[in-house]
Amino acid sequence: MPVESPLSHGQLFSWREIERYPEDWLAEANLPATWDLRGLSVGQVTAALERLVARHEALRTTYDPGGGTPVQRVHESVALPIERVDRVVTDPAEHERTKAELVAVPFAMADDLNWRGRLVCSRGAPVYLTLVFSHLIVDLWSIHHLQDEFKALTSGARPAPAGPPPREVARRQRADAWRPRQEGAERYWRSVLAEGLTDELPTLPARVKRERLELTLHSRRLGGLAAEAARRHGVTAPAVVMAFVAAGLARHLGTDRVTMSLMSSNRFAPEDQHLIGTMNQLVPVVTEVDRRATLAEHIKRLHWAGARAYRHGSYDFDRVTEVAGPAPEHGCWVNHFFRAWFNYVQVDRRPSDPADQTPAELAWTPVAQPYGQAFRVRVEVRGGRTGVLMLGDPDVLPAEAMTDLMRTIPMGIQLALTEPDRALKDLWSAGAELPPALFPANPPSPPGPPSPAGSSR
Repeated sequence: MPVESPLSHGQLFSWREIERYPEDWLAEANLPATWDLRGLSVGQVTAALERLVARHEALRTTYDPGGGTPVQRVHESVALPIERVDRVVTDPAEHERTKAELVAVPFAMADDLNWRGRLVCSRGAPVYLTLVFSHLIVDLWSIHHLQDEFKALTSGARPAPAGPPPREVARRQRADAWRPRQEGAERYWRSVLAEGLTDELPTLPARVKRERLELTLHSRRLGGLAAEAARRHGVTAPAVVMAFVAAGLARHLGTDRVTMSLMSSNRFAPEDQHLIGTMNQLVPVVTEVDRRATLAEHIKRLHWAGARAYRHGSYDFDRVTEVAGPAPEHGCWVNHFFRAWFNYVQVDRRPSDPADQTPAELAWTPVAQPYGQAFRVRVEVRGGRTGVLMLGDPDVLPAEAMTDLMRTIPMGIQLALTEPDRALKDLWSAGAELPPALFPANPPSPPGPPSPAGSSR
């Protein structure tokens, strides 16, 4: 018999976020991973996967909606949800197609194991394993730890001690010892609500498709410069990038205060470093953007505002909605609270080179995601390459504004190193130039409206 338990704060946040998705968007909650299996036997792979499932309750968890208050069900044992195929693999990019195929299939929120995989062999020998997990059970941090444990188990090494299971986290968060943290989080939310969210950004309907714009900048140099600027100013690289996202947003909204919702990993305690589960939660921070401040002062203000927000990044989402009062017009608390959000993800440990002269790439996505918040920025650093993805509603930020805001990020980072005492209001002075490694000289035009069915463009 499965054991039932309340949800942890991270699980509840993921549930409330994903339940607002339209039916045809549920696959957006999927997180993929591909592991190289060359040199291993099928027996080694299977044994390691079975050990992972036995070690981590998240891989044996299903959910029950519970009439509005969902609960988790931890099963004593489950069959591995792994499909095995055997074929001759000649294309080195085949795993990317497999990943795209699997990640496009959504999980049911209730009574589903919320992860699956495909083991691809060639003449009986494992080649790779593609896995897909729902954000309901794990976050990106967890997937990296699972891969590290898998490598240890297949090599005969001892994996790191497992962190507490989500069921234990949920119990801890409901204990008397946690009450001061819960009360602190509620005080923080009351202060944020009192200061006012960014009214210039609307609460978009949760289940209504809208025309959106999506712009991505790739640069090998950008992450290295952000790291250098962070060291110089005694802050973090994400704070440096976020500072200039906030500056550009304030400029184009015509305001001196913005709300940036940050993605908190909530793994600051040592005992949670190896926890396999979903811990991420968005937490808003209302911050002043003073155009008279120097770039150095602006960066530090954003850094400390973000650090304060992270302290309260673990909270009971349902309790916060009670604190907030009547539901917004569209009934979507997630879109209402987090109208503009910023997420910085360091995927691996490979540092970016601030001297890399590889030309930067800027591209518009032909068909942008049609749901979600009015403004969103995701920064991903992988293999020394930094990608900045910006998604916006054109009624709030037209294409020209998004291009200018994207340009503001590398320009601000560069000047934070070369002219940190320059006033923020002078950031956009005429004549400021960026090297091709940070921003293309001729930015591409945004895509036009979709062509009518059957016509050509």
